[in-house]
Amino acid sequence: MLQVKLWSCCCLMLSGVSVSRTVDVNETIQNATPLIANIKMIDDVGVIINYKDLRQRKVFFTRDCDELYLMGHRKSGIYVIQPVGSPYLVVQCYMYDCRGWTVIQRNSLDTKITWSETWTGYEYGFGNIESDHYLGNHYINLLTAQKWNKVRFLLVDSENRTRMADYDSFYLTGAADKYHLRLGTYEGDAGDSLSSGTHKNLHDNMRFSTHDDDNDRLYNTNCANEHGGGWWYDSCYDAHLNNKGLLHWKTLCDHNCRSSVILIKPVQMYCHRA
Repeated sequence: MLQVKLWSCCCLMLSGVSVSRTVDVNETIQNATPLIANIKMIDDVGVIINYKDLRQRKVFFTRDCDELYLMGHRKSGIYVIQPVGSPYLVVQCYMYDCRGWTVIQRNSLDTKITWSETWTGYEYGFGNIESDHYLGNHYINLLTAQKWNKVRFLLVDSENRTRMADYDSFYLTGAADKYHLRLGTYEGDAGDSLSSGTHKNLHDNMRFSTHDDDNDRLYNTNCANEHGGGWWYDSCYDAHLNNKGLLHWKTLCDHNCRSSVILIKPVQMYCHRA
């Protein structure tokens, strides 16, 4: 049985901070997989692009997909990363538009998952990383706490047109604060359904709610229990993407978006497209 030896080093510096590190792994390939916290969210470890490097003793666990991009990875797909303070995670990376984006949510009109998860389910993730899934608020908090990130909501509307809503900063607070959503300034062509003052529900600065943990602003109603899924409900929503068959973005599609992807990347001062 192939053994992977211990060794470590610091690699590729960006602004004086180590971008990646070779991780000590004193496990067999089979025993290494339980170290990945959300390994159950994929069907086959063979799809993990940098997991193959483990066999060649070139294991680089970066803090996000953007650091993988900086190391030379240009292929979108499944990778293992390790945010600061986190166990190893399987994530989907989109290597496009100048840098590496880490996917934190994917949903589709014909999704196979119910999205009616408990607070714990939304905290630690569910679904299949290769298709529809939610990475988990705990891990999203760790990803956004280590760097200044922006977020992109990629939406396909009912007429199969792809639109996007970008916010120039994105952060989730921790569990003690119920994963409070903090957004920056909007830019894009999908319309601002999360923070615009022209709409009733301002999801920016809202706490996360599920059917078993109600944190919305309605007194006698649990928005998650009434409308399904888990979300940063206000009273109740102008946007809701964590739902089965009813993807809603008020400024673009009325409960009939075909798909959504939420992805984040660190903010960069300059962008040089390849």
